[in-house]
Amino acid sequence: MIQAHLHEDTLVVRFSPWARLFTRTAVVSVPLAAITGAHRLDRPLAAARGTHFGLLVSGFVKIGTWTSSDGVKRLVAARHDVPGLRIALTGRVAGHDELILSLPDADDLLLRLTAVTA
Repeated sequence: MIQAHLHEDTLVVRFSPWARLFTRTAVVSVPLAAITGAHRLDRPLAAARGTHFGLLVSGFVKIGTWTSSDGVKRLVAARHDVPGLRIALTGRVAGHDELILSLPDADDLLLRLTAVTA
């Protein structure tokens, strides 16, 4: 569904062709300086609430943009069976305040993000 990796001073998130339909983008590049925090999510689907544009299969998958009642805009690519990360951003980067991503290597990426943003 997605791939995320660190490239120099940037977090690069690539979406699969079918996920692009709902995220409206193929790649999101976030400068590491714009990341204010990252946290592991055992249940990433629960972190995306509010109004949305995208794909919602209740209890299984959420892909797209979710906007909470307090105005926080989240780019979401989450699955029920894959751990996730919540990545908080300063201001709006690529039009979003947070990223919620399900990644098989979520723990590894969290360690690398923590090391370079601390």
